[in-house]
Amino acid sequence: MTTLISFDVDGTLTHSVGQRANFLHKQAFTAAFKKVFDLDTHIDVVKHHGSTDALILLKVLTHHGVSQEEAAAKLPDLMAAMVEHYLSNAAQAGEGLELLPGVQALLEALAARSDVAVGLVTGNLEPIGWAKMDALGIRHLFTHPNFGGFSTDYCNPENVEQSWRDRAEFVRIAASKCEAQLQPGGPGIKAWYHVGDAPMDVQAAVGGGAKAVGVCTGIYTRQELVEAAPEAVVLDDLNDLPAVLRTFDLA
Repeated sequence: MTTLISFDVDGTLTHSVGQRANFLHKQAFTAAFKKVFDLDTHIDVVKHHGSTDALILLKVLTHHGVSQEEAAAKLPDLMAAMVEHYLSNAAQAGEGLELLPGVQALLEALAARSDVAVGLVTGNLEPIGWAKMDALGIRHLFTHPNFGGFSTDYCNPENVEQSWRDRAEFVRIAASKCEAQLQPGGPGIKAWYHVGDAPMDVQAAVGGGAKAVGVCTGIYTRQELVEAAPEAVVLDDLNDLPAVLRTFDLA
């Protein structure tokens, strides 16, 4: 039987550092606003931490007076423009990003096991999420073929202020993709975990049917994570490998 583990990216596997923190990702938003709406803006005009790329696009545009209907209709063009800019400048993808302590060792330990499937569940657009993993040299540690749930998979504009609801769909989508890759008629998923640093991540895990694991490696406190999902296991970080493996019932 397979244990499925999915990880959020920003604040969970990686953190932003320096003056060019997560530079290319933010620049991709700006390029998309300019290309599709001829609008000179950036994502910091709204509160966006913990949201999803698609919902951030909508939130910024409505902030500038674009109707939600028009913004939503242009989402495919906006997302395509973001991906085009990001991948065209992929050599810069690692600028302002670092792996958090313990991440490399944990992913290596999970990759060495035949009874574990590891994917991403993130608000990033899928090509951007995997490009970050490439830039940080860890993509090969995720289950191949790569799978996950992303902002490119699902967006409900009504969830712009409750992004965890979109993220819960990402969690379900990732599990469906994982199941589709398992050997037909063979053992299925035994246990299912989602790991994230934000209240929206642990809420999404619960809402999507996974066991929630929170990590205090982003901007949120242990109390905020526990309040968002009282059933979540909350860890300080991913640095204590034996303790993390016990959390996944793999030790």
